[in-house]
Amino acid sequence: MANNNEIVPSISDASVNIAELIAEDYVIVCDTNIYLGLYRFSPDYANFALECLRKVQDHIMIPYTVKIEYNKHYRSEFKRRQGKLENSIEGTMASMDQQHKTLKNIFETLITRQFPGADDFQSKIDEKYDELKIMLTDYFEERSVLSLIHDSWTSDVVKLFIESLIDGNQVMQDFTRDMIYAICEDGRKRYDDKKPPGYKDAKNKDGISKYSDLILWKEVIQFAKEKQKNIIFVTNDVKNDWWNTKDNKYEFLSDLVKEFTKDTKIRKSANNGVAGPSMKIVPFVSKDFYDAISDSMSVLKPDVVEQALKITDKDYINMIEYQAFESIYEDLKYSGFQYVDESILTYVGSQGIEEWEIDKHELSSFKRVEHYDDEITYELVYDVEMSSYSCDYWGRDDDTKNVIVSPDYRHGVRGELTISVVRTVDMFMDFEDSSDFDSSEIISGDFVETHYQSCFADEDDDVPDAYNTCPDCSREINVENDGGNGFCADCAPNH
Repeated sequence: MANNNEIVPSISDASVNIAELIAEDYVIVCDTNIYLGLYRFSPDYANFALECLRKVQDHIMIPYTVKIEYNKHYRSEFKRRQGKLENSIEGTMASMDQQHKTLKNIFETLITRQFPGADDFQSKIDEKYDELKIMLTDYFEERSVLSLIHDSWTSDVVKLFIESLIDGNQVMQDFTRDMIYAICEDGRKRYDDKKPPGYKDAKNKDGISKYSDLILWKEVIQFAKEKQKNIIFVTNDVKNDWWNTKDNKYEFLSDLVKEFTKDTKIRKSANNGVAGPSMKIVPFVSKDFYDAISDSMSVLKPDVVEQALKITDKDYINMIEYQAFESIYEDLKYSGFQYVDESILTYVGSQGIEEWEIDKHELSSFKRVEHYDDEITYELVYDVEMSSYSCDYWGRDDDTKNVIVSPDYRHGVRGELTISVVRTVDMFMDFEDSSDFDSSEIISGDFVETHYQSCFADEDDDVPDAYNTCPDCSREINVENDGGNGFCADCAPNH
């Protein structure tokens, strides 16, 4: 059982009963990204999410910072939303035509090389693409996407929702200019110490906007303390200055929970000698928040929403794991010692390693490391085995002046390679089963040597049951030629 000083981890949990928390007078506070996110969802999901917010509307408070940020961005978000929806059919058809063209080019090459039956196979693929175009046309007609735009989004319904909250005086008291300057000064020190929240934004923003997350956080704490209200806090900023992410679960940082608990407690000196209780905070990411409202307050999810939500990070990674590795294949192949520490190798010829042969690779794990606006960043860890060759420079031929090099030294390594993949999420299509990503790069490599063979080793002179390699002559060592201290019998006397 936790004692009074222990901070219990706060997980974003869709099974939390929102109705019960509201009955206990909890107040709901949403970050700006929750309201702007409504413009980025598919029509079905946006309507579902908005209905969830309407269900709890009377219990929402808007931080003044959120009000300012929303007013700054909502026009461009609404315009962008309308443009995306109106172009969704054209964009989908164009993407499919491009894929069809790519396949046709592949099969034209096979036909040129006289692969048996390639022309018949191409004809069958053409037929299937024609069927697919008909299916997509029927899909959009049945969904009536454009009619949906005109019917339910004739105006900016998100803006109307925000205005109704403002009209109901559901906006927190703003800070004075001096208070904001003081928070910014505190933020400069906090960010230098990597103290959450907001320090991850330091490199992307300037001026006061750099500290907008911290200002929001201070507003929430001040409101909770002055009004003595427990808080339901919802944000989709899943960078690690708000959340820890593990096994697709979001855990609100314990430092933030501790700060909220400490700073919302009324001290004895301010309450006639009687200390007040600390307030509680229940954090959510939006998906869990909407699910919790849906389950506890009877907000119906359309079938299409249920289907869209079944597309998880794991499903996406399963679709792109090979494509992601292929995208960095050439970089790894010619990376030399960028990701393999040369010091782990027994010996490398003076000419170095020109290229690695990737013998085997397999995805071992992944995690989502950042979600900012429409961009999600994943780190994929692969188990990789590679081999290569090196040689020594021996001079030049006196007659031809050609470079003379030694026979090859053989190298083998095995280890982990971490790749970063950035994906843009477009929720305007109902099903996020795209295998696309915007960029990929190698983050790090951690390898150990698994094999080394000197250019002077006789390939036919196998050493049975070898368990070590002599660091002097590179001969393999077994019980018959072990000279002790890691050297073969011939080299051991020299040490």
